[in-house]
Amino acid sequence: MSDRAVMRILMFAYFYPPLGGAGVQRSLKFSKYLPDFGIVPSVISADSSAYTQDSSLLSEVPAKIEVMRLPHTPVLTRLMALAPRRDRARRVSAVPTPSRLDKTDSASRWRDRALRAFGTLQYPDDKTAWARHAEQAALRLMEHTSIDLVYSSSPPVSAHLAAMRVARHARVPWVADFRDLWTANPAYAAPGWRRAIDRRLESRLLAAASGIVTVSERLAATLADRTGPNVPVMSIPNGYDEADFAGVVVPTHASRGFCIVHAGTFYGHQSPDSFLRGVETLFEREPKMRERLRIRFVGSVGSRFEPQLLAFEARYPRVLERTGYVDHRQALAEMLAADALLLVIGGQAEAAVGVMTGKLFEYLRAARPILLLGAVDGEAAQLLRTVGAGAALDHAEPARIAELLSNWMAGGAPVPVAERAIAYERRALAGRLGAFLATVHDRFHGRD
Repeated sequence: MSDRAVMRILMFAYFYPPLGGAGVQRSLKFSKYLPDFGIVPSVISADSSAYTQDSSLLSEVPAKIEVMRLPHTPVLTRLMALAPRRDRARRVSAVPTPSRLDKTDSASRWRDRALRAFGTLQYPDDKTAWARHAEQAALRLMEHTSIDLVYSSSPPVSAHLAAMRVARHARVPWVADFRDLWTANPAYAAPGWRRAIDRRLESRLLAAASGIVTVSERLAATLADRTGPNVPVMSIPNGYDEADFAGVVVPTHASRGFCIVHAGTFYGHQSPDSFLRGVETLFEREPKMRERLRIRFVGSVGSRFEPQLLAFEARYPRVLERTGYVDHRQALAEMLAADALLLVIGGQAEAAVGVMTGKLFEYLRAARPILLLGAVDGEAAQLLRTVGAGAALDHAEPARIAELLSNWMAGGAPVPVAERAIAYERRALAGRLGAFLATVHDRFHGRD
């Protein structure tokens, strides 16, 4: 902005501390560092016990910014809670006999189909009730606080819908940040009739935005094709925060050997299946590797994989270790303690090429060799090759996965350099966003 020292923005970010998980980091870090560049956000987020909590992140929220956390529990979460607790406990603790696994897997598939069918009826998503309350809260805030620009982060898409309406009412510019695409997302699986409806709303949102931000060049190009020449689209990748790594205590695990870590949940089309098939191929070729290889899944893996993981653990005891959810700093410590890191990008190759998941950049900063599965021609794979941080393999190549693991365990793993990740440090990325927001604001008011 050319004529004001401070720019005030309203940020719609459903996922924000004390909620935890990967979806929180981008909005949190932007709000943490934007004030360094003369931009002060007010944040409207969710207060939801339905999601992972990480109160350790609250210390990163600047004390001087206003945060409104609106209570919300998605309808789908309420429905899932109706499943008998005894049945849920049985799925987790039962002895993994083949017949029991078959029954559990069948029940899990039935539940997933039912939830997807119900989810199709939520428009535009299951956060709509929160978005309506957020819109009302934003209008009340604007009665006593001057706002220069509205910013929203998706998913959920309903955050964009609320932000669009508020910006239009206040006659200020609106910038939409797509952490993931919507209808072009590799995890998007709605039926044809629903896709047509979603595409119409998506086009409406893209046309109404004053500016659009996303996480990779490929995704930016996809969105730019839908917006027209008058809406600026910028790629600002996810990143890592150097402050998060300060003072991290690296654990020493009792079970030594070669340890490969996956941090976080397997979302959408992401699955541990191809990696585990590669591991099994390795064990078939080199049985002694069963004593040397250790796999750690750090975080809430996802209940839909429980039958598969129980079966693997039954066949190969003491190979797979699961921590359950850990706070963010502990997850970083696990990355630093690993001998290698696993990154899975799922979905159809065309839709997945622009996926640049947030953990990739923390992996790069951890300076451990990275095995990426999926989207071998995508931006994430290209980045790994450029900085010499690892390898990208196709999901359908368990033999090559086995060969790579054998080579790395024999001392052939690359040696990444942490300094090569510095371009993705969160404070610098917030500065790029700040400059973009100022440009969008000035264009909106005819100050090009």
